Amino acid sequence: MIDYEFLKAHSLNEALDYLGSREGVKVIAGGTDLLVDIRKENARAKGFKYLLDISGLKELKFIEERKDCVAIGALSTHTMLVKSPVINKHFPLLASAAKTIGSTQIRNRGTVGGNINNASPAADLLPPLIALKAHVKLRTLNGERKLPLDEFLAGPYWTNRQSDEMMTEVCVPLLGEGYFTNFQKIGRRKAMNIARLNLAVVLGIKDDTVFDPRIVPGAATAYPIRFIKAEEAIAGKRIDEIDPAKIGEMASEEMISATGVRWSTPYKRIALASLVKRALETIFTEARADE
Repeated sequence: MIDYEFLKAHSLNEALDYLGSREGVKVIAGGTDLLVDIRKENARAKGFKYLLDISGLKELKFIEERKDCVAIGALSTHTMLVKSPVINKHFPLLASAAKTIGSTQIRNRGTVGGNINNASPAADLLPPLIALKAHVKLRTLNGERKLPLDEFLAGPYWTNRQSDEMMTEVCVPLLGEGYFTNFQKIGRRKAMNIARLNLAVVLGIKDDTVFDPRIVPGAATAYPIRFIKAEEAIAGKRIDEIDPAKIGEMASEEMISATGVRWSTPYKRIALASLVKRALETIFTEARADE
């Protein structure tokens, strides 16, 4: 049994004070992952002395459009993403990913901040947020800093958050004209599933030519990263010159070069190629229809 002292923060400053004045504090909000880990006495849940509940901090529960980005509070739930007019207008990719998370109950309880900070290789929000070039805001009692999400992640279930810091929001830059997005996911079933593979693709297309491509698989590498070689292979190319199947195979090879051959490689090699092919074909069809 894991022993710890339970703390509850009634304000952001109180939460930051707990983090800054005590060692071994683990933060809990929705608890959809952490409570399971604690109950199972998972290694990821050990090594803390205090469990700090921040679920009541309403100031961290918001989705708002700003001048150059959409800001999402760390305690915003997956259901809020699915239902938000702002998210569906600017980032349907993100709403699509949120719809696939767990069950209705988990989407109602689980938070954006929790999904990011848990840093699971199979997290459904990480690939779209990385593809959208999101950054996170980290607060302490003494100030704040911003960090690109792909720099915030340090490894599987590991981030570059300092012990006295709390992630308060994630900011997603608004896309300009001519951008198309797509999210794909493969799991063992339609609901209550953890991704075997997922994929976020963001492409700019102007005059039938690709610019600023971003291809980010999840559950393919130790933590989600952009697949630069696959992106470079389509950047500056006309969409009728691109073979989606070939780019899919290239992405699979990029995965293997990053992870080596593992027990799941024979399956994931074929599956990832298929997801990339499907995403590119869908985007190209939308781009042609949008002309």
